[in-house]
Amino acid sequence: MLKKILITLTILILISLGVGGHFYNKYWHEMVRSQPQKYAYDVIRGNDTPVSVLIIEDIDLKEPYLNYYYKLESGVEPFLDDRIPLKGLPQYDPVYVINYTKDSLLAEVVSYYNRGAYLGGSYTQGWVYTKNLHEKPFEKK
Repeated sequence: MLKKILITLTILILISLGVGGHFYNKYWHEMVRSQPQKYAYDVIRGNDTPVSVLIIEDIDLKEPYLNYYYKLESGVEPFLDDRIPLKGLPQYDPVYVINYTKDSLLAEVVSYYNRGAYLGGSYTQGWVYTKNLHEKPFEKK
């Protein structure tokens, strides 16, 4: 009798988690899509050549990530710290800004650019340098 109750309870919990997970996922993505849209591209090297922005998924990499951009802004072409994965955002697809760090140097963004199953899936969430977020897509002048 106890075994049947445990099996039934386990099945109910698994079904509840599956259904609840679906609704949580649905509402989370609706919340993300209601956030401000920006375009992520880097024009630090010059306004004629926009470059894809690097995105970090781990906020613990904030300092080496910012050091890379600070050196770039000073006119030096820096080496990327080997702890930072080489993952960029598409320049012409919008990202949704969902959060900022306390110092507002990094913005947490979500990109719905579909990279496919082997390169990251249907969306990417991570942190970017806020100076690389723009209101409009890049237009050559």
